[in-house]
Amino acid sequence: MKTLTVQEAQAQLGQLIAEANEGNVIVLTDGRQKVTLQPGAALNLEEDSPELETELLQAIDGPYTPYSTEEMRNIVGRISPKGTGCWGVRWSSPPSSQSAARVEDNR
Repeated sequence: MKTLTVQEAQAQLGQLIAEANEGNVIVLTDGRQKVTLQPGAALNLEEDSPELETELLQAIDGPYTPYSTEEMRNIVGRISPKGTGCWGVRWSSPPSSQSAARVEDNR
């Protein structure tokens, strides 16, 4: 097993990839986190496979972090007309994480 910092690995990334493809275990670290290089190919999203099914099932069951109010406002702002919500509705008061927001219909 070979362990390198990200800085050390940058200059020899091609060689490290070749070594990983030969079966050598290569670990990269940034001081806090570690990743292991291993041979493999990217999933073909156009083709059903057991690997793709596994990834999709893990995504369904994966850990989630709720969006903050600001994140939701940014998302809604990108997908709806300025100042309105998803169904042409305006916020009557800022939504809070503790309660559902009241809305006014502006049609």
